[in-house]
Amino acid sequence: MALLLLLLVGAGVVWGVSTVLGGRDPAAGAPDAAAVEAAATQPPPAPPGHVAVCAAEDITAEVAVEPAGAGASVEVRMRNAGAVPCLVDAGPGVLVAEVGSGTDSVWSSAHCAGEAREELLLDTGSATPVTVRWDGHRSAAGCPGDQPQAGRGTYRVTVALDGEPLGGPEVFTLG
Repeated sequence: MALLLLLLVGAGVVWGVSTVLGGRDPAAGAPDAAAVEAAATQPPPAPPGHVAVCAAEDITAEVAVEPAGAGASVEVRMRNAGAVPCLVDAGPGVLVAEVGSGTDSVWSSAHCAGEAREELLLDTGSATPVTVRWDGHRSAAGCPGDQPQAGRGTYRVTVALDGEPLGGPEVFTLG
């Protein structure tokens, strides 16, 4: 009887110490090495209120061109196809519209963009319009101010976000 009582007290002490020290159930086995590595390589969760930067693969767009006087108005309807709201820079140096005719590069919104930023919060699934206006003048790197008017003819506009094309070229006619 004394031996049984001694064994029960010993088992109780072992159980109590393992509980206090956070010991795990020995029946659970060793943690899976792949699970430990995966947990170590995942980024920590974003703090509450933090909004992530949009991943390029989560942004889709519809582009529409409307001739306006000697130039054109380019509407880019950006949509977040991702699972969470995110921020995207739609400034003229990142969301770049380019106008061309044949092999002639006529105008680029990036030529005179400077460091301008336009942060947009894109909700999941909703489309946000961004308008880029071309006044009809040619442009060149360095933004020289003496560029001539492009003139009448057929043009195409392409749009890219941070170098990634958004949709195909849109063709329009001036004059």
